[in-house]
Amino acid sequence: MSKIKKHDEYVSHHAYVTYFNDKGMYKVKGSVYVNIEEAPASSTKKGVIYHHEVTDIELEFFVNDKKCKYVGFKELYEKLFGKDTFDSHYGELQSEFEEHYLNNKIKVKL
Repeated sequence: MSKIKKHDEYVSHHAYVTYFNDKGMYKVKGSVYVNIEEAPASSTKKGVIYHHEVTDIELEFFVNDKKCKYVGFKELYEKLFGKDTFDSHYGELQSEFEEHYLNNKIKVKL
């Protein structure tokens, strides 16, 4: 009988976290999708460390606590703040949610 030896192991976990950001005249719900990878700690640390990679952030918009259609909200935003301003605002919001998640990571317990 042959001897089988483990060469490598990859463990991955997924997380889904939602947040609300109140912008005054509207609210944004950010759904953050995260891949959490387990890796051995460096030689100076014991145990396991976890790498959190944000893979996607979906945004939903609410006015007076009612969900808006994406196209309608985009049109309203550009009427208020100028043509072609929504896409950069959308990207900034995604960055805010990503940064918030990474600064307040969920605790991983296996």
